[in-house]
Amino acid sequence: MGPVPPDELEQLLAETNFTQREIETFYKYSNDDDGNISKEEFATLCFDQGIVAAGLVERMWVVFDRNNDGTLTYFELVKSLSPLLRGKQADVAGLFYDLYEVDGDGDLTEAEIVAVYSDMIHITQQVDREGLTAAERKRIREWVKEHRSDDGTLDRDTFIEAISEMEAHEEAHTELRSFRTFYFVFLISFFEMGTSFSLPAMGALSERIKLRFDVGDQEIGTLTSAYFFAAMVGPLVGGLFMDKIGPVPVIIGANIIVTLGAIMQASASGKDQFALLLVGRLFLGFGGEITPFTTVETLGRLFPDYLGLMAGIRNLVQSISGFLAFVLLPIWADAMSDEPLDNDGTSFALWMCAVLGGVSLFASVVVFFSMKKESNVYVEEQSDQQTVINSMRALAKATVPRLKGIQKWTLPLSFFFAIYGIKSQYHAPFGFTAFSNQIYVTKFKFDSSMASFLSGIISLIAGLLGPIMGPLSDKYGRRSLSLAFVTSLSMIGFGILAMSKGGSTSVWIASMLFAIQYGFGDTVAYISIRFIVGVSRAGIGYGVYGIIGNLIATVVPIIGGTLMDQNNGEDKVLWYFTGLMALGAASWVMVFILEGPRSLLELPANKVIETSDEDIKMAALTYVVGRTGTNKDTEEETPNTPAPTNTEAAPLVWSDHENVMDDNDVEAHA
Repeated sequence: MGPVPPDELEQLLAETNFTQREIETFYKYSNDDDGNISKEEFATLCFDQGIVAAGLVERMWVVFDRNNDGTLTYFELVKSLSPLLRGKQADVAGLFYDLYEVDGDGDLTEAEIVAVYSDMIHITQQVDREGLTAAERKRIREWVKEHRSDDGTLDRDTFIEAISEMEAHEEAHTELRSFRTFYFVFLISFFEMGTSFSLPAMGALSERIKLRFDVGDQEIGTLTSAYFFAAMVGPLVGGLFMDKIGPVPVIIGANIIVTLGAIMQASASGKDQFALLLVGRLFLGFGGEITPFTTVETLGRLFPDYLGLMAGIRNLVQSISGFLAFVLLPIWADAMSDEPLDNDGTSFALWMCAVLGGVSLFASVVVFFSMKKESNVYVEEQSDQQTVINSMRALAKATVPRLKGIQKWTLPLSFFFAIYGIKSQYHAPFGFTAFSNQIYVTKFKFDSSMASFLSGIISLIAGLLGPIMGPLSDKYGRRSLSLAFVTSLSMIGFGILAMSKGGSTSVWIASMLFAIQYGFGDTVAYISIRFIVGVSRAGIGYGVYGIIGNLIATVVPIIGGTLMDQNNGEDKVLWYFTGLMALGAASWVMVFILEGPRSLLELPANKVIETSDEDIKMAALTYVVGRTGTNKDTEEETPNTPAPTNTEAAPLVWSDHENVMDDNDVEAHA
């Protein structure tokens, strides 16, 4: 259709819980050039989503077409969809009051509820149910009588208040302190274990690898390049599949690839099998760069209200795993060696990486089946109630414009600023490590072991900060400006090192600043991708980030190495990284300017409204009526036959020439 008229945008931002980007998407990518939906188009849309009762379609049309002019504008559509997609409980209750209150006199009656609710039963398409039973009508009558106000009416405000006082019938799946949380977090903590140990194996066992394959530093560099080459491709492929089939099946595939790569890495021995090792590293790079974002997205699906906390816990586990890899791999190798740098010890350490890859694969398979079982039980428990809810949600989602083809790849400008901002979180703990040992030894007179220890300390402290920083992000939001602030801390840290004349104090201060920035940035920056591009395009976002981000990670140390070889190279490298961090902070400021304060990236978790199934069920009075198909007075189940197809059960008359509903049929059903 085109851009949103400023007055409509302002009103929709004030009266709905949609973000500005979501509202603009409705208008920009709508399929109707004139910005209107006809009654016939709306009826077809309802029918396609299983809402086959003409009376219910008519009621929804009346509620959606607010000015009763016979067409549905996108302003009316966005406003009407808000309760079904981003509605608080009062919003959802208000929508259902409008659906039930047929005659418009401001007094909801038993007969009105029965008429509309009976039409909602048609959504289940059960041929054995003509309408509500006598017992169900009685429960509605008693509920209406109980909640009438002093003047004897049940108006909109009274109905909303009654719904707010209704007791929830199901326990939230996102309850934090529960066995469910412990179970899933424990299993998911193993998702990246294979990657965490296999990836640094070449560095942790570098001297052993050189002897095992009779190669030098150049070949070790080739192994690193192979990993990063595959790492640029893996996230894009994995991301595209994730958008189609979800994160858990993709992480299973990624862990299969990681395990195969680790097996090749462990099997190869001798110079003639260096090519097999190289292929193994390609596999590890391809699968290893898929596991991080699929792990984050799995946590997001399981714990949507605590994504920041879960991302922090995930980063803590990864930091500890990476730290342990550098500690345990040499220990395992030495323990199984009869002589120093014995090849048998090297083999044992590499096979342990493959075993841990298998553990990661096993954990991801268990989580997949556990989530599937949980979903199936949930749907079975809700029975026909859930069918009603799913159809209502399906209608709402069907009217949301779907990005197709090139539209899905047209990512916002803010995302590309965010790519550099995200990657800048890793300059200090990773990019700088290529030069830190030499700089700390030469300029600050540290011994080499202490310089390496500092790098490990930064990662460890950052990991410990993750579970603290994540909840703060959930609670307060304002993520882009917070990221700009912590990125500037690393800028200050590099500046201190550049201006310092030596001594350990400046190194320790800079290291603590690096750890704070890494702890917050690694928790919050990475998940900002899903906030900026949207969950439906998160896979594409992670894929594009993988390509561009890894190119940045490749170029940064190359330029740093060139500067290091020049006169006064240490100071030039430090000022170079100071500038990189300043650019990172500026990138996050640009993200804030482009996204705006009402974006998903900036809002606290409790301000990101998602309409809950429970609120829809309470507002629809499904708990008052009782579980469809059950007579609560006798607690006996009525027959529940399988639902036929739309063509068998649709109680509508469709024109032979046009795919629209007959007006006469609408009037008859209404």
